[in-house]
Parts: sequence; structure tokens; C-alpha cells
Amino acid sequence: MVEIMRAHLEDASEITRIKTLAFNKEINTYLGRDGGPPGYDSVESEISIIENCIAYKVLLGNKIIGAFFLTRHGDRCMNFDDFVIDPIYQGRGFGYKVLCMTEKMYPDIEKWRLCTPIFSIGNQHLYEKFGYKEVSRNRDEIYYEKNVGAGGSKRV
Repeated sequence: MVEIMRAHLEDASEITRIKTLAFNKEINTYLGRDGGPPGYDSVESEISIIENCIAYKVLLGNKIIGAFFLTRHGDRCMNFDDFVIDPIYQGRGFGYKVLCMTEKMYPDIEKWRLCTPIFSIGNQHLYEKFGYKEVSRNRDEIYYEKNVGAGGSKRV
């Protein structure tokens, strides 16, 4: 069973390994090269995220299979960032389950925001399936929001 727990400094190396695999797979699939957001392959960057954000690890049993972090914007809005699942565990519904669990953990949040690369068709499908709506885009990224209202999630 998949679960999410707060990430700790000792998780930084494993989370960085998974981020590197996941982002490289995604960019290689669509753009034919490795890469990711700034610091995606840096343990120091992950340590900073764990120290300064609401950072989570995704667990299957005792094994870390993914990660993400949250940042609050005011009392009722939260950004969902750097969401990754290890490529060997992708396509099994873990991403959808993590989104569900995260919303339930924060019933006070009325608006969720995230973004994904414009080429990332799989991410777009997941977020739209989960009820996120595109609010803007530029040449690199699509920005999504999901309004859930007071008291929890509203499913599409």
C-alpha cells in the first residue's frame, strides 16, 4: 500500500536519485536528452527543499518510490511541486492515490496549483483526470489550478 510521510534529511540522497531518474526519463522521452528543473539532480538542492518546504516522500512498504513538496500561498492555497514517481513504479495509479491522500491531509486548502512541462502529456492527463483545470501556459509550461472549496475535494 502506498503512503506519504514527511521527508527527512537522510532521505535527500534517495529522493534525488528518484528525481534524476524520473525527470531524465520524461525529458528523454519527449526531447531526446536528460534534464529537469534547476537542482533536480543535486542532493544539496533536495536538502534545501526538505529544510525550507513541506517535503514528502512516497513510500511503498518501506521503500521510497517518489517525492513532492508543497508551498502555501496564504491560508487557503497550496502549490504542489516537483512531483515524481520512480519510473519503474509509474503507470500503476500511485500518482493519483498520492494526489488524493495529499488533498485529504489538507482539508483547509481550497485552491491547489501546480505546473508541468508543455511536452509532458502523461502529467497533463493525470492532473486533468484529477480535476485540475488549465489556467495559463507559456512556451515551456502549463499552469493548472483546482478549486476544491471549503471542507475538501470535489471530484469531476
